[in-house]
Amino acid sequence: MLYTGNVDAIAAVSLKKATAMKHSLIGFLTLSVIAGFYIGFGVLLMIIAAAPVAAINPGIGKIVGGAVFPIALILVIIGGAELFTGYNLLILKGTFRGTVSFGDSMLGWFWTYLGNLGGSMIFALLIYMSGVFAPDPWHTFLNKVATYKLNAPWWELFFRGIFCNWLVCLGIWSTFRCTSDSGKILMCFWVLFCFVTTGMEHSVANMTLLAIANLLPHDPEVISWGKMFGWNLVSVTLGNIVGGSFFVTFLYWFATYMDEKGARKMDAIKGGSGAGSLPRAGGSPEEIKDVKVKMK
Repeated sequence: MLYTGNVDAIAAVSLKKATAMKHSLIGFLTLSVIAGFYIGFGVLLMIIAAAPVAAINPGIGKIVGGAVFPIALILVIIGGAELFTGYNLLILKGTFRGTVSFGDSMLGWFWTYLGNLGGSMIFALLIYMSGVFAPDPWHTFLNKVATYKLNAPWWELFFRGIFCNWLVCLGIWSTFRCTSDSGKILMCFWVLFCFVTTGMEHSVANMTLLAIANLLPHDPEVISWGKMFGWNLVSVTLGNIVGGSFFVTFLYWFATYMDEKGARKMDAIKGGSGAGSLPRAGGSPEEIKDVKVKMK
């Protein structure tokens, strides 16, 4: 079938993760906290690298930030951790495929989000205590980025959240299509380079960035905890859910489902112009070889 192998592989991962969550919620939450740390490293590197360049040329600063942030997803994929945005693919695909209940998918979303938030808050506090963002240009750059994120129109943040997790989940989907770790890393790099450089919104990355901005000296009229939790994270999280769940998880599942449905109809055809003797899409090499022999 067209993508049956990839869909089934992700559905198997969905079941594995749902089972792990039931075996030990503490262990599962620990891995979710770790994912918050890993995304935090991406935020840290992005701001450190982009701030000096953005002070001279904002456009090139975005490119620099996009070029270094991918370490976040690479650490999550290769190092191993539980990321909420990735769960829009990795556990929800199991619901569409029938290996994981809808309730378990929602629990996976909830606990990964909670763990990612906890990890992001801890990481933000540690970064604040380290003082790396206290001097300029890093402090000014961070405040500028946070000011936009906390005061942009709600729908603008929502749609940027859609595009962001569309790309992130597409990167994770692509890792199931790759046969080497180098290929997985390359795909993670390009999708994150695209979303960061174009200014899209990632809920877990915002948890760290906005928390640091709230801890550092700032104008409370434009940067506040209320705006972080009540404005940015709500709109961006909902956008992330739509982007990953519909544009990647559902659409690839639907295309595969329709392909399989069509294959079953073809298998049911008897007689006619010989269509019944043709190998089904994705047939085994033995089936295809057998048909070639008959044609000779």
